[in-house]
Amino acid sequence: MAEVNLFDAFGRQFLLPLVAGGQLRVGAPLGERGLTRLVEAAREPGHDVQLEAAIGEARAETAATLLVDPIAPQIDVATLRLAVALHDLLFFLHPAAAGPLVRDRRLEQVAEYAAELARLPATTDADDLVARHTVLHLFPELGRNDVRVTFWAGRREFHGEEPPGRLLAWRNLRRVREERWRVNCFSEAAAHPLGGAVVRALLDGSPLTDLLHPLRAEPKFELGRAASVLVEPQVCRLVAYHLLAQGLDRVGSTLGQAMLVELERPGTWRARFVLAFASHLHLCQALASREAGGGGGARRHGMPGDLPLRDFYGIYAALARLTPELAAPSDVRRDPRLMARVNEYAANCEAICGTNRTTELRSLIARAIGEVPLVAGTG
Repeated sequence: MAEVNLFDAFGRQFLLPLVAGGQLRVGAPLGERGLTRLVEAAREPGHDVQLEAAIGEARAETAATLLVDPIAPQIDVATLRLAVALHDLLFFLHPAAAGPLVRDRRLEQVAEYAAELARLPATTDADDLVARHTVLHLFPELGRNDVRVTFWAGRREFHGEEPPGRLLAWRNLRRVREERWRVNCFSEAAAHPLGGAVVRALLDGSPLTDLLHPLRAEPKFELGRAASVLVEPQVCRLVAYHLLAQGLDRVGSTLGQAMLVELERPGTWRARFVLAFASHLHLCQALASREAGGGGGARRHGMPGDLPLRDFYGIYAALARLTPELAAPSDVRRDPRLMARVNEYAANCEAICGTNRTTELRSLIARAIGEVPLVAGTG
């Protein structure tokens, strides 16, 4: 019987459903040795070229939603490193990982190897970043169906597996009851004592995945952490459009928290860049909303229960008064018609945040970027 090509087995069970959607099958951790064998198997002439094509097509479809004319992603070492790192991370969540035959030190080693594999060389190339993202784009939404079966003699839980039919038999006689729930694997891995570091390494290896999924509890979204990637205009535009598509009222709270973190680090170029990036988002919302008949873009009513979201709008109001060159580009500032819209939007932002808090934010911005705040009533 012919031996199954390792890449074909991994591709069918894990890589294809990872990039295209479907049910993943997680086996024993692969680690660095497994990665080496996968790379060699992918280069063997006898591997399944149709499988490789299917993986490529799925990744190309994702890339096309982000770039106008993307380079088709290839199954290279970077692709396999991210896939193996994620595969081994999911092993932590597998029932076998908690078994008596798996020692804690072994899990620590798997975690260390997975994090090391995920740490890819830094890049600002848009096609490289998109190619990496096509491997992990479904990771934040990856879920597992768990089942708890309770019966007259006890109960059993099944993680990502269906309970055997014999356990569900004679429901009334054995008083069988089923409870089902969905577990988000990203959240579970991020909260895992060992998995959290691997999740962070995966997001560092694919910063576009980090930027396009800001709504999460852990790891905390850090806009400034990816500033070196956002300086690439093509990347900056696609991230901005994606955040705008999600809605600033939805992502603004997360962005506001991330911006405040950067403003607490005076004298860094990241703070100035993050402010300029956020201004771009606000301007897009202000001008697009006005064209659509939406008034000033920002909502006039207060948001008492969401202080970070109020700060997100207040920071723009403060910036418009303190440092206009960061609040709007020069061509917008030279156009009286556009500036009237910008000023209306900024006024709405201040109404949302409140005058006192906006003044506090002006001082915080001034300290962070080295500007002298305007005296009240002069600006």
